[in-house]
Amino acid sequence: GGQGMYGGMMGGGLGLDINSFGGLPGQHGMQQGGMGGGAGQITMKLAIAETSVGILVGKAGCVIKELMQISGANIKVSQKGEVVPGTTNRFVSITGNPVAANYAQMLVLQKVPDATSV
Repeated sequence: GGQGMYGGMMGGGLGLDINSFGGLPGQHGMQQGGMGGGAGQITMKLAIAETSVGILVGKAGCVIKELMQISGANIKVSQKGEVVPGTTNRFVSITGNPVAANYAQMLVLQKVPDATSV
């Protein structure tokens, strides 16, 4: 039954997801280098607990890079010194077209459910 398993893997999983997404909105914008497409860009800000930064960023940034690839938006976590006033919470900035940014925010919230909008 080896072939059956292989066929199942090829047909399922990620490939279908991405196709149903209509080819990921962010990728066209990235190739243009964001030039001239500025009007469609929005920036959303979230605050996450310092203890959640490692969860969101991952080892050597692997998690946050994956989220950026999936969503097509740019996700940045503030430096250690840049915190929400009166707290130790760090900022997460999400930049992209509205579809990509909203999708990225949803992905961040899946990783870090205690994130809050700033």
